[in-house]
Amino acid sequence: MAFKYKNVLKIAQPVLLMSILLTKLEKNPSGSGPLYDELSSLLGAGNLTNALVNETSKMDRLKELNLGWARINLYPQYYYSNGKPLPVSLDTVMLQLYRRQISPFILFEYYGSYADIGQELGDYDKWHAIGRAYAKRYAPGGDWAREQGIDDWGVRVFSALNEPDVERSIPFEDYRDALAGLADGVHSVDPTLRVIPGGFSSQNSFDDWTLKGYGTAIAPLLNNGQLDGLDLHTYYDIQYAPLNGTYANSAQYTFDRVKQALGLTREISFYSTEFNIKRRSTPSLTMTEELAAKQFLTAIWDQLGVVSASGKRPVTVFAMPWSLFHRSQQDGWYGIGAPSTDPPDRWPARLKVLGLVTAVAKGTYFESMDPRGKGEYVLAGSGKKLWVWQNLKGWSNRTGTRYRVVGIPGIATELSVYRWNGLWRTYPIEGQTEFTVTGLEPEETYMFLAK
Repeated sequence: MAFKYKNVLKIAQPVLLMSILLTKLEKNPSGSGPLYDELSSLLGAGNLTNALVNETSKMDRLKELNLGWARINLYPQYYYSNGKPLPVSLDTVMLQLYRRQISPFILFEYYGSYADIGQELGDYDKWHAIGRAYAKRYAPGGDWAREQGIDDWGVRVFSALNEPDVERSIPFEDYRDALAGLADGVHSVDPTLRVIPGGFSSQNSFDDWTLKGYGTAIAPLLNNGQLDGLDLHTYYDIQYAPLNGTYANSAQYTFDRVKQALGLTREISFYSTEFNIKRRSTPSLTMTEELAAKQFLTAIWDQLGVVSASGKRPVTVFAMPWSLFHRSQQDGWYGIGAPSTDPPDRWPARLKVLGLVTAVAKGTYFESMDPRGKGEYVLAGSGKKLWVWQNLKGWSNRTGTRYRVVGIPGIATELSVYRWNGLWRTYPIEGQTEFTVTGLEPEETYMFLAK
């Protein structure tokens, strides 16, 4: 079947769906939680490394896909030198992102092994200075925005120390103090800005819910609100972290287990700066690009649809697949990129899936979410309504070959059903508020769009 995603139609007449958005979902008055952007703009990608000014082709790809976030990762010599921060290095890149209306997120890279080459982590005061300098310049309303005459745009999320649990060489106390300093520095400029630790991998690779001790070290900072949430990296693997047949490797399950293990009492936000289906085969199990793409659709909604402990509030701030900017020739497991000159029909299958999701869901917001039960998400907005069903064993308590769509807007005339490889079927439904779709395949995710 030809892959189709650009011709996603909206309901022909205006519908007052926006009045019901989020009415079933709790908002957090403390400010912690999702930024309530529309669904497709919760997706993003990285990396824009060290503020290189020749990476506009990456930004153009983000814009083409309707992705809302870009991760800027800076290495030590680019953000701190001669005893002081270096924030002006980002001026040009910020302007390029602003022109495309892509939200920047800064990750200050550091690994414990850097100490071996003379780059010390530094103490609370150093990281306080870094946080304050970068927030003062690049936060909404900061020095850079005022110089450009820009209102209400800038860096809203700051992060540091990516995957400390891989090397596990940074002392826990030093790790905690650095993040506390960064958070306090950022919040000294604007307490509503968000600071998070760099992403973790051990919950995915080792089922270590304490994040090899680093989560325990910063639990007090998460409980008191200095840190807004956790960035959990998820690489689904056909053998070691399978997606099919179990829910134990899902973002929701992992997030819940980590919060429980850390003894968190405050509801925190969920972030994902790296996730993908690992295209790794074994002698007995084959992961083709098509199978990876099929599972990638499940993975995207898994990352986007994480909810609070009560299940009544979305908590995903952003989700970034890795690696959008590497082609399979560069990264055989994770590369999903394509040359900018390639039309969508020549993209790798996983890149097509990402484009499909942003096209189908663009302009919608979560209306209801049930990842722990039905494996179902309902979204509405921009004159359309969307149902997503994770029809996989362990991911839904009602898997099968049929799905009943309930709550269709009365003026909708068609119901389009999308699989991982594009539009599957379209049904006339004029005047119907419920409709049962049959003939569905098990072990895959479906999207049902009323239009």
